[in-house]
Amino acid sequence: MTGRPKDARCRPGNRARAASPVVAALLLSGAAGVLSGCPIAPTAGPQGGFRNGVDPTNGNANLVGSSACLQCHAQIADWHRLHGHSHPLTPILGAAPRFPEQADRALVPEPPEGYEWSDISWLIGGYTKQARFIDQDGFVLTTGVEGVDTQWNLAFPANGSSAGFAPFEAGQPSPLPYDFSCFQCHTTGSQRQDAERPIFQENRAGFRGTWQEAGIQCESCHGPGSNHFLASGQEVIIDTAAIFVDPSGAVTCNQCHDRRAGAGEGVIRASEGFIEPEQQYAELRASGGHAAFSCTYCHDPHRSVAYDRAGAIRNECTACHADQNMALHEGFVFSRGAYAEPLSCASCHMPFATRSASVASADVVGDFGRMADTRTHIFRIEVDEQKLTFETMFEENGAAVRKDAQGRAAVTVDFVCLRCHNGMGNAFTIRAESANEIAFRIHGAP
Repeated sequence: MTGRPKDARCRPGNRARAASPVVAALLLSGAAGVLSGCPIAPTAGPQGGFRNGVDPTNGNANLVGSSACLQCHAQIADWHRLHGHSHPLTPILGAAPRFPEQADRALVPEPPEGYEWSDISWLIGGYTKQARFIDQDGFVLTTGVEGVDTQWNLAFPANGSSAGFAPFEAGQPSPLPYDFSCFQCHTTGSQRQDAERPIFQENRAGFRGTWQEAGIQCESCHGPGSNHFLASGQEVIIDTAAIFVDPSGAVTCNQCHDRRAGAGEGVIRASEGFIEPEQQYAELRASGGHAAFSCTYCHDPHRSVAYDRAGAIRNECTACHADQNMALHEGFVFSRGAYAEPLSCASCHMPFATRSASVASADVVGDFGRMADTRTHIFRIEVDEQKLTFETMFEENGAAVRKDAQGRAAVTVDFVCLRCHNGMGNAFTIRAESANEIAFRIHGAP
């Protein structure tokens, strides 16, 4: 079944609590709602209600596809089209990809040198940070094989980076297959290739395994939907218990936003002095007092932080910290050339310590400031006077973020204070030692 019959009406069946489609949409989203105070853990609904938080398979149901879901959840579908989850993998049909017009930075004008769009089968990313290209045989183009830059980086005004090509896997000497280890977090209904199922998606040699839909679609998080609704004549009968909702994010968000595979439970991986991307869940768990938070306390999982922030953020920091001051930054706007950032709690407590594609040069952050292109979810700032710079933030081998005896991580002041206070913008210059001293007591300032 791919959708409901024309003019069909959604109604709950005998096995479910009666609820309007609007209520259904809210409950299916795992919504914590806009909070007037510090959030508390969401509770399960009544027996047989919307909150199936136990069985992601939904009783071994089958995948029905997002086109079926949008028949009743049209508004959520519209929000989701703008989300990065909709665009991690885009088919290329002989021309440059087209993204929603609201995504003003999502522009990939050409493939790497020596290639035409007709040589490219799929595009990985290209929506918020960078794009990588898959050839017609299902292999990701790498600099090591092609001898040219094969990653397209989108412009990122915050760190001063312009759009353009950059190296990708320069040390990769052989064609890089786009296999299950890559596409499992870029697709819906992915399956690993094995001896019992030796299938290649689209019969492309590099696609070792299969998927049902490109992108992180509804059933990636809510489980397969065939038991959730049943078409009966001109009506659709809804079983509201037969869909998975995970308000904590421990099953859904965690599966792709925690790159701990091969590194150990809770390890936050790093390289070249920056946190590696897609580890928000592990970062949150290492954030001290925020460790018990659900992802959905702050995020509406259906809406884009990059292109719809007002709708995507359910609760700003002040929902919990209503009596906390802005640490002498109230009302200020940091500017550098054409870039302007109204300062907020996130400016300091979620600095750009994670690198997805690009990092700021010394022309942007000076000789001591550090800045990549993705905000970390490690909210704690390091105030130990012996830990002033990024070297102390990471383990000795630089491969992971250092944690204390309580399992907490913290971000050093070169990522926090010195990314603005470096003489390259309208903020006055300070040294790391002074930044550390100020950070220790800044919220106590009048």
